[in-house]
Formats: sequence, structure tokens, C-alpha cells
Amino acid sequence: MHPNGLLRGLALLLLSSGAVSLPHQDSRNDLMHSRRHLMARQAPVSNTTRPASTRASSTQPLITPDPRTSTRVSSAWTTIGTSSSAPTTQTISGGEVVVAVIGATYVAGAGGGSLVVAGVTHALAPGAVVSIIGTGANGDTPEIENISNPAPSQNPQTSDPAESKPPSSAPSVPSSTSAAPTSTSATSSSTPSSTAVPNPYIILTSQNSTKEEIQDLNSTLSRDAAPRSLEEVISDRTGLVAMFKANITTEQADAMSKRPGVAGVTPDERLEEEQPPSSSAPPSSASRQPTATGPPGSPKTSVPNPADIALQSDAVDELKAISQPAGASIADLPGFGYASEAGKGVTIYVIDTGANAENSEWTGMTGTKGFMYAPGATKDETDFLNHGSCVASKAAGPAYGTAKGADLIAVKLPGTLSLSAIFTALIEISNDVFQKKLEGKAVINMSLGSRIPDKLSSTTTAYKLLLVALMAEDIVIVTASGNDAQYGVDDVTEYPALFGPTTDIIVVGATENDGYRAFFSQGSGDQLTVSAPGFVDCASGRSAGSQELYGTSFAAPAVAGVIAVWLSQDEHKARLQVPGSVATNVKEMVQSLAYSRVEGEPAVIWNGIDPRGLACSAPGSSAGRRRQAAPSSGAGACQATSIASAAPTSTSAPEAPTSTSGPAVTPAAPSSSASAQPSPPPKPTWSDAPQGFTKVLEQDGVASADYDATSDSASEGVTSGIEQWCLSKCTDQCASVFLYRVLQFNRGAYNPYYICNRYNKVWSDTFIQTGISSSDAGVAFNKV
Repeated sequence: MHPNGLLRGLALLLLSSGAVSLPHQDSRNDLMHSRRHLMARQAPVSNTTRPASTRASSTQPLITPDPRTSTRVSSAWTTIGTSSSAPTTQTISGGEVVVAVIGATYVAGAGGGSLVVAGVTHALAPGAVVSIIGTGANGDTPEIENISNPAPSQNPQTSDPAESKPPSSAPSVPSSTSAAPTSTSATSSSTPSSTAVPNPYIILTSQNSTKEEIQDLNSTLSRDAAPRSLEEVISDRTGLVAMFKANITTEQADAMSKRPGVAGVTPDERLEEEQPPSSSAPPSSASRQPTATGPPGSPKTSVPNPADIALQSDAVDELKAISQPAGASIADLPGFGYASEAGKGVTIYVIDTGANAENSEWTGMTGTKGFMYAPGATKDETDFLNHGSCVASKAAGPAYGTAKGADLIAVKLPGTLSLSAIFTALIEISNDVFQKKLEGKAVINMSLGSRIPDKLSSTTTAYKLLLVALMAEDIVIVTASGNDAQYGVDDVTEYPALFGPTTDIIVVGATENDGYRAFFSQGSGDQLTVSAPGFVDCASGRSAGSQELYGTSFAAPAVAGVIAVWLSQDEHKARLQVPGSVATNVKEMVQSLAYSRVEGEPAVIWNGIDPRGLACSAPGSSAGRRRQAAPSSGAGACQATSIASAAPTSTSAPEAPTSTSGPAVTPAAPSSSASAQPSPPPKPTWSDAPQGFTKVLEQDGVASADYDATSDSASEGVTSGIEQWCLSKCTDQCASVFLYRVLQFNRGAYNPYYICNRYNKVWSDTFIQTGISSSDAGVAFNKV
């Protein structure tokens, strides 16, 4: 493979798998997207894996003897075998599978065989002669050379060029286009070119398979598979084998797929990564003036604010957009509001390139955190591609995350990704969930993707079966839509995102902070479940500070975090925590609360929180939590948020991000007492019967929920004539309004504004949301 082609392949994998992201700073270059894999953990959860000597991760076209040329095939995959001994010659025959050793020469005898080089299986036709040389910085990376046939009179058997490695019809790009992988596009390395030569296959067993059926499968594979190639992964949930991996022939694979207890059989494909071309900083919302005057959309449903809300007042704008209620602008929000449970008790599994365990976003996480490792992954707490660190921080980081109290497991991938690695990772996550009894309290983030050729329908079938099985175990799965729109590929092209329309997988696209679709984001219509801001500040995988990246890879974990918070809240338990239906219910809730910030643009995630009026009364505090008290209790006291109060106090406490754009997460200053505040401005006087309306309620300390449309005076610059401003908006189907004042207190002074909620039905007291100490002068009018 040409070096440029290899780099491109590596980048595609990262992009499709969500490992690709692009920096969006004028002075920064795009980071290199390296190869990655899936998972293996430090302490496998009672999962037994029976390794074979040939852990082939992919197959290659049949190598045939050719008297005319000498073709060298470069391999950049993990070294499988090295040797310092003198060169040797070995004959491979009868379908034998041999692991290559540097310095050796292999001759294919009668029946041919398979040569495993650096994790890649190469089928050798009879008469082929292959030598192995060492390359790389230390000379320890195997490279195969196909040498001329010593018997030129023999007719060479060449493989069909169409099967060698078909080019993708469109460039495979990461789900994220910044310094880290946003998506991992995967392509098939090749399909077996000879049905008589064993090649690596995956055999998934059925969820309801019996012990006898599994034993029968094991006996058959032990007898028929190539020597030392059989591996198995056990499900802790059933105690039976969930997946076999073995080198078998095409005929044997076809027969195996028809046996009882088998859910699917597919070749174990290598999934390639592609390196996106470097580019200048992408356009940002800051450099473009939106054409719309305000957000026209509103959620299909709404939920009342929980009794206890946390507020991160120094949050970056992409976080504020997550708690942006309809009718409000980001500039008017006091910060990022979220339920104080913050995802506590819920585990987010981030399948990615690892994480920088020395970054403050990792060390400052208040929940339990840890690593699991995919087969072949380097067992250290690092991020080899500067991607997983950003993804993890957007899910649960104290400064940049949406679920600041959730537990997080970084599922680290290896440098070369194979289908069996992904499948193993998913099964191990299922085992972890089962052992910890996390059903209904687990979210998987897959900021990665793979392109799978149509001819490999068995691969997509097996992949879908496994994901659906996990969701049936009440594990929610979130994935990125991909970043290829910047190359003219608007539709989703990679798996698992392509499963979105037919399963409960949540597919996330990317927008700018103001709600416009990001230029790189793939997907529209039913291809997308929701979108989220994709231009982000996040943890660096290479330092203790922060970085700016962009890509759908970083939109997805923000949504995963919002979901984790919902799953931790008692008020959503009845709606979401229905055994066997958690994934379905969560997807419905995501769609029902999301809304377009700009007309005609994608629906953006909303966490259901309205933070307006929740600003801390203590000047200079960076974060605060206001417990909404009864109307008579006055302004609630500002306290440190959970992320600040739980931050380590020892000398090993995390450093603040070094980027000047990153928020400093420090404990909030003690709140001022209520008596230190000035008196609020006089309340307005409302009319009893303004033209065309009649007043039906007037009350302090309340807001309203379940509205059909909403507006706020601050966004529209309205400072007088508030009653008429609100009533004039009640047109067409509107039948009633609820108007109230928000007593925003900033920098030692009140800066009140008004919210006008409109209903397409007459006013009902069931719309009232009580206990809002920061609001007063609430009034409801029915249209006459």
C-alpha cells in the first residue's frame, strides 16, 4: 500500500469511529488521525478468551506466484512476530496457517495456506514464494515481499483485481473533524479470494442459544478451524460463549451460519482509518451573522425544572446551548443549567482512543473513572490520538461535560481496528453492566464509524444484532453521524450511524452554537436523531490544558451526558426506566425535547432546564447551585456546585485548563446574605381585562410549563409595554398566555426581564410550576 493511501485509511477509521476531530483555531493545524481499536480491560470481568497463535485481524487478497514481478506490500500494523535468528525457509501446505517471522521465506506447497503478517492474514496460492523483511524505526515491523515464482513455466493464479481492494465511492471521513477522530470510517480490506483457504471469521451466537448448541458449535470449530485459530468470548449474563473467532473456509462459514444457536457469521474485517486533509480554520458562528431573527422552533413537550438545579455560570457557549429553552438566546443565559443529580450513579462508556489521565478534566471528574482495553490496545492511561480525551471531557468533565457527576469508563482501542475488536468491546461492556447491575444506568458513546461494503451484508447484520441485543439489556447507545459533508457527502455513510432509522441507536449530528448545521456534519431527516454543538473546547490528550476542536465526535458525548443526567433523576424514572424499553424511551425523550434553534435547521438537544433567573447572587462566583424554595423563602442562597465542592483539595488537585478560552472551575464564593441585596424593583401592575383578554390568575414565585411557544423580553430588547408585548403575540390558535418577571441579579444589581409563554388552549392551573423564588408578577390571561 502506498504510504499516502495508508495514512488516508488510518484517518478514515478514526473519523468513522468518532475519533476524528479538527481544531477550529486560526493558528492550528488539523491533528493526525491515527489508527485505533476497541477494548480489553485491565481486569477482564470473568470473561475467558482462548487465544490462538494466529490473531489475524484481517484478510488480504490471495498471493499468487508471478514470474514477472516482485511486489512488496507494506504493512503498518502491530508486529506479530519478530526474530533475530538466521533466515529460514518454510513450506506452507494443506491450508496451514503460519505466523510470519522477520527474515524467513515461505513457500506455498500443495493446497496453499495462510501467512499472518503483523495481524493481517494473507492467503498463499500453491507455488507462491514470500519473504519477510523488517522495516520501521527499529526494524521490527514485518513487511512481506512476493517473489518471482521459481518455476516460470507454471501458469500464475492471480486474484481478481476487483477483489483486491475496491476504492470507496466517497471519501470516508471522521465523525469529527478536529484534532481528534470524530468518526471512524471503516472499509473492507478484502473478501476471501479462495473458498478453500481458511480466513478469520466471527460467529455470533443467539441470545437464546442453549448450552448444548454452544458445545456443539465449539466441537465443530475445534475440529474444522485452522490450528490454534479458535477464540471465544463469554457472556457473563448467560455464562455461555457469545462470540467465536476462528479461521475457517467460506464453505464452512456458510454451513456454520445455518446451525442452531448461531445468530450470524461474518468475515473479521479490518476497519481502516483515514487521515483528513489539513485545512485552515473552519468558519464559526462568531464570524457569521445569522439571518434569522430568533429561534422559531419549540420542543414537542416540556418538563418542569427540577427542585434542585446546578448552574455553571462560566460555562462555554456550547454548554449553554444545551440548556437553552425555546425563545431564549445564549447571550441571555446566566450559564449552563443542569439537574443537580448530574448523572450520579450512571456509567458512560466511551469507546475511543483512550484518555489523558493527567488532564484536569479527568482528574477533576467527581464520579468513578477507569479504563478498559480492547484486544491489542496499549495498557496505559493515555490517549494515543488526542481524541478520546476530548470526547470524555464533553461527556463528564467538570468544566466541559454535560454529566458532571457520572461515572466514566474509557474503553481504549488498539492502533489497528478490526470488527472482532469492536464486537469484543461491546460484549465486555455488556458484561460490566451485568456485573455492576447497571441496566437502565449505562450509556455507550461511539464517536466512530466504519464503511462496510454492500456485499458484506452478513457483517452489517451481525453488527446490528449485537447492538440491538445490548439495547435490549437497557443500555443506551449514542453515535456520531460523520464528518463527510465537508466533502460533499451529505447522507450518513457509516456504521453504526446507519442503523439509526431502524433501531433505538441515537445518531448525533453537529451544529454551530447558534443552531446552524455545521459545514462538516452528515445526516438529515430520519438519519439523525438530534444534533448538538460541534465546535468545542475540551480536554487535551497531550497536556494538562484544553484545546479547541470540531466534529460530530464531540457533539455525540454531549448528548450522551444529557441522557446520563436524565437516567439519574427520580422525576424521569417512570418515563424512562421501563425494563426492556429504556433505550426506546430515552430516544423518544431526546426527540421530544429537541428543537430547531433556527428555522429549517436541525433539531438541537435540550436538557429540559431553563436556567434563566438562576444566576448566583455572589459576584465573581464561577458556579453555583440554587435550590428553588417556596415563594415565601426569598432568594435562595448560592452554593458551590457539585463539581466544585467535590474537587480534590490536595496538592494533586487538577490544574485549571491553560487555554484562555476554557472556563476556570473553582469553588463558588460564599453567597451574600439576602439582606445585603437591594430591594427588587416594584412589580408591574397588570390589567384585569385588557382588550380581547381577561385575567384569570396572578401569583408570585411561579413559572409555567407545557407551553406551545415562548418569548423573552431580553432577547427582543423590550423594556416597556410588557403586557401589550406579550398579548400581541397571542394570535391564530393561541388561547391563553402566562407572563412573569425573572429577577435576575448580577453584579450587585437587579436586571429583570420577562417571559411570555403561550398556549393553544385555555389557561389551566396545572400549567403552573411552583417554587421559583427568582420569579414574580406571574399573570395568566385567557383570550376572550
